[in-house]
Amino acid sequence: MRKWLAMILSVSLVVSSFFTLASAVSAESKFKITEDSVLADRIKAFADIKALFTDNTVLSDVKAFYVDKFQTEVKRIDATIKPDDPKIDDNIVLVLDNAIAGSLNVGQAKQAVDKGLQWYFYFAIRDLINNQVRPALKDGDMATAQTAFYKVAQIYEGVLESTVVKRDNSYSLHMADILKGTIEQLLSDLESGNADDFNVHRQVLDKTLIKTFALAVHTYAKSIPTKPAADQPAALTEAYFFFMPIYTYLKGGSAADADYIRSVFASGDASQVNLEKIQDAMQLTMIGKVSEYVNQAFVKLKADDLQGARGYAMEGNMFLASQEVFLGAEKYAAASAFAQKFSDAVDKSDLASAETNAFQVLKFLVAKDGVQLKIDDKKYQINGMDYEADVAPYINPQTSRTLVPVRVIAEALKAEVSYDDALKKVIIVKDGKTTELKLGSDEIVQNGQVNADVKLDQPVVVKNARSFVPLRAVAELFGNNVFYSKGEIIILR
Repeated sequence: MRKWLAMILSVSLVVSSFFTLASAVSAESKFKITEDSVLADRIKAFADIKALFTDNTVLSDVKAFYVDKFQTEVKRIDATIKPDDPKIDDNIVLVLDNAIAGSLNVGQAKQAVDKGLQWYFYFAIRDLINNQVRPALKDGDMATAQTAFYKVAQIYEGVLESTVVKRDNSYSLHMADILKGTIEQLLSDLESGNADDFNVHRQVLDKTLIKTFALAVHTYAKSIPTKPAADQPAALTEAYFFFMPIYTYLKGGSAADADYIRSVFASGDASQVNLEKIQDAMQLTMIGKVSEYVNQAFVKLKADDLQGARGYAMEGNMFLASQEVFLGAEKYAAASAFAQKFSDAVDKSDLASAETNAFQVLKFLVAKDGVQLKIDDKKYQINGMDYEADVAPYINPQTSRTLVPVRVIAEALKAEVSYDDALKKVIIVKDGKTTELKLGSDEIVQNGQVNADVKLDQPVVVKNARSFVPLRAVAELFGNNVFYSKGEIIILR
């Protein structure tokens, strides 16, 4: 796995070494699979429905074809989506119906069908892996797992590969080669019955497709403002449907930023498209995912769950890889070197080394979105900008906990924080919720109610006429992750 990750993360290795592996694994243009005839018909229908869009498109015929060939299966996949998350069929039908009614144009209908069905096929891949391949692997039924994964390879090659290649050509990347090698590696994992490696390598497949869709959105964020007004509605629709397959996933990294991107393209207003803001929002969602998965890798290692840690470490590293274009070649290459060491340490169950190297990875991201501070140093950075507090963070020698000034934690949490001297308590207001931490107490009071499940690991204290709160406990209470290395601290969403 270590060589595999190195090839994925390192630009130079991807360019020079990957092709040796890919050609050694498969010199043929097709994967060595047995194709499913029903799925083959559905993939053909995908080509056929796109061919219905001509100079004389009859939109009612397009909808009838969609209903006949796709709607039942799309709704089946929709049923696997969380109830409150957007549904594929609802979005496709909404655009088709409005185009038939004349309030949207044919170009918008075309993009809703094309990219909406790519959304479906991507979710079909995830459904196959999560609900067929992995359960079969768990039961030791390799034949069933292999048959289901053949369908994954068939969908990728028949539908999604062309989109990957387009993004490669636009950004001088090698995602198609990585995905080809990854699918071959996953087939090898199944053939050898190696469920542990399969569950790690599948993250490369999934997250590289996420990267593909993200870069497609980025492409349209660049091009929409310069397009003729007549072409902008279709381009906005295309960007919207490219974003929707990854919306709920990226929302876990930053809900506000994912919602912002979605709202821009759903608005139908090209004047709202701002490349810099959309790129920033996209990266912030990805930074949130790196933070989440790195932290989970540590949790799993501490619980002696090596395979869980390996999976999370790969997810974190792949969300780093998703930022390749945003970071730039030099920073990405440097961050990737540490990411490789992080993964190696996880493989060896070496928590200390994993924490050290992951911290170095996160230093490349915190300057974009997060807080950096040092023990006994008044200077700190927020999103790469320098600030100075009137008092420095310190470690309480009695509890070994890091205590930070209220002002710093307020800025880290993007919250309103104050100290009520009369009542001797810190008051934190964020997202309409009020949290109170009383001097000398480990209790947490939220919206007037004592939290019976969570307590501070260190009470609030006053030192040199300044109130200090326990950093990790308070930050994690509000969903932030805290990382520590040799007196340096990083706070990420």
